[in-house]
Amino acid sequence: MAAAWVRLCALVLIGVSSGAALAKDKTPSAIVVGGGLAGLTAAYELQNKGWQVTLLEAKSGMGGRSGLATSEWIGNAKAQPVLNQYLDRFKLETLPAPEFVRTPGYLIDGEYFSATDLATKQPATAEALKRYEKTLDDLARSIDDPLNPQATSTLFALDQMNVSTWLDKLQLPSTARQLINQQIRTRYDEPSRLSLLYFAQQNRVYRGVSDRDLRAARLPGGSPVLAQAFVKQLKTIKTSSPVTAIVQDKDGVSVKVGSTDYKADYLVMAVPLRALAKIQITPGLDTQHVAAIKGTNYGWRDQLMLKFKQPVWESRARMSGEIFSNTGLGMLWIEPALKGGANVVINLSGDNARLLQAFGDKQMVDQVLIRLHAFYPQARGAFTGYEVKRYSVDAGTGGAYLAYGPGQISKYWRLWERPVQRITFAGEHTDALYPGTLEGALRSGQRAASQVQDLLAGKSFDPAKAATVAAAATAGAAVAKKDSGGFFSRLFGGSDKPEVKAAPVAKAEEVAPATAPAPAAAPATPAPAEVAKEEPAKPAATKAAPAKHAPAHKPAAKQAKKAVEPKKATVKSEPVKKPVANTQAQAN
Repeated sequence: MAAAWVRLCALVLIGVSSGAALAKDKTPSAIVVGGGLAGLTAAYELQNKGWQVTLLEAKSGMGGRSGLATSEWIGNAKAQPVLNQYLDRFKLETLPAPEFVRTPGYLIDGEYFSATDLATKQPATAEALKRYEKTLDDLARSIDDPLNPQATSTLFALDQMNVSTWLDKLQLPSTARQLINQQIRTRYDEPSRLSLLYFAQQNRVYRGVSDRDLRAARLPGGSPVLAQAFVKQLKTIKTSSPVTAIVQDKDGVSVKVGSTDYKADYLVMAVPLRALAKIQITPGLDTQHVAAIKGTNYGWRDQLMLKFKQPVWESRARMSGEIFSNTGLGMLWIEPALKGGANVVINLSGDNARLLQAFGDKQMVDQVLIRLHAFYPQARGAFTGYEVKRYSVDAGTGGAYLAYGPGQISKYWRLWERPVQRITFAGEHTDALYPGTLEGALRSGQRAASQVQDLLAGKSFDPAKAATVAAAATAGAAVAKKDSGGFFSRLFGGSDKPEVKAAPVAKAEEVAPATAPAPAAAPATPAPAEVAKEEPAKPAATKAAPAKHAPAHKPAAKQAKKAVEPKKATVKSEPVKKPVANTQAQAN
C-alpha cells in the first residue's frame, strides 16, 4: 500500500513537472490590432523575438494614415534615428534633398517668397515672424523637460490657455498672423483648439534642430514603401478584419472579429482613439481612459493631390517643398511628377477642413482650383486629375493626429504609455515626444512590443498618474498671484495674470466657401472667402535669430537634450510628429 502511494505521488509530481516544462516551452502569442506603422512595428519586433503574432487590420490595405505624396522628405539619422534604422534594415534607398527644399517658403497673395525674399521684399512681415519665433522660443525654453512639461505651476497654467489667445496678445500684422495660423493648423490643429502648453512642449522637443537635419533626404514612394517593407516580414496578417470586442482574463485575451474569435497571451492596441471607442473591452477601461477616448482633441486634415501636365508656376526650383499660403490654398507641397508633369499636394487643415467636410471630393478640389487659378491662370488648362484622402471624415480617425486641446495635458498626459492588464498601446498619439509623425509611430510600436515582453516576464506597471482638473485650476490661480518674475508679462507683453478662458473658435482664413455646396453633381464655385483683416501692430524690433520651425507635422526630430532622451533609439522622432521632416510624413 505504501509502495503504491509512493508511485502515485511520483506520477503526480512528474505530471506537474512536465506541465510546467510544456508551459515554459510554449511559444508566447500576441495579437496586434491596427495595421498602421505603429502596429506593423510592434508585430515585427515581437515576431523577431520569437513570438507568434497575428495582426488584424480593419481596412483592406495596410499602412494606416500614409499620405498621398509620391515621395517624402525625411530627416537624417541624427534627427530621426528609428526611421533611419528601419530604412537601413530593409535596404530602402533614399535620395539627397536638394538645397531649395531645406526651408519653408511662402505664397502671399499669389506671389512666392523664400525666407530670404521675405526679409527684403516684405520686411514688416519678416520682422513679425521673427518676433513670433523669438517669443515662441522663449516659451519653449522655459520647459526644462519635454517629458514633464507641467512640472511647475506656471507651466501647468499654460495648459488652460489656447494658442489663439496667446497670438492675439502678440498683436501681429495681418499677413504674418495668417501665415502663422496656417503653419500651426497644418502641423497641429486650429490655434483656438490647441493647448498652449502642448504647443510649447512640441517646440521644446524641436528646439535647436536644424532644417538641414529635418530635410536631409527624399524617400521615393513615401511612407507606404516602408509599410510594405514591414508587411513582407510578417507571417500572419488579416485585413478587412475590424475588431468589435476584446475580453481579458487571467489566462489571456480573446478578440472578436465578426463570427471569428482570436486568442493570444497579450495584445497590442495600435489604433487611433476614435477607432478604439468602437471596440468593447471587458473588463472595461477606467473612467480616465474613457474620458481620454472621448475628449482628446485630434487635428483635422484633408489632403488633396492635384495633377498637372506641366508646372504652371515660376519654376520647379522655386515653387517646391513646403509652402504656406495666406489666402485660400492651405499648405502646399509641390513635387515633380513623371513625364514632365507636376503634383501639388495640399493640406486643408484645422477649421478649414471642418468647414469643407460636407463637400464632395470634386467640389472640394474645385474650391482649391478656383484659388490656384486666380494666381496662375494656366492652372485649369494644365489640370489632369486629383486624388483625395479625407482624414476628417474617416470614422476610424476622426481627424488626423493627436493635438492636445486646452486642459488635456493636465488630464491625459502619457496615459496611454502604460499597459492595462494584458493590453499595451501604440500609435502616434501614445508617443510623448513625437506625436503625429513617422518617428513617433515607430517609437511607440517598439515601446509596446517591449512592454508585452516585460508583461510576460512578470513585470508590473504602475497605474497612470495624471493631474486632476481641479489641480490644474488651482495651479492657474496660484500663478496669477505668485508669478513675481513676470513670466506672462515677458511672453505676452501685458499683465502677468494668465488668461485661462478659451477663445472662441477663430474664423478660418482659407478655402471657406461663401455658399453651401449644391446637391447637384457639378461642383459649387463660390467666390473665394475673404481673409479676416487684422490691424497691423507696431512690433518692437528684435535682432534675435528666429527659432527653427518644428517640422511640419509630421517630422521626426531629435530630442533637445540627451538627459531626457528615452531609452529607445528614437527615437523621436521622431517626433518626432511626424514629420519625418516633412509634412507628408503620415504617422501610424
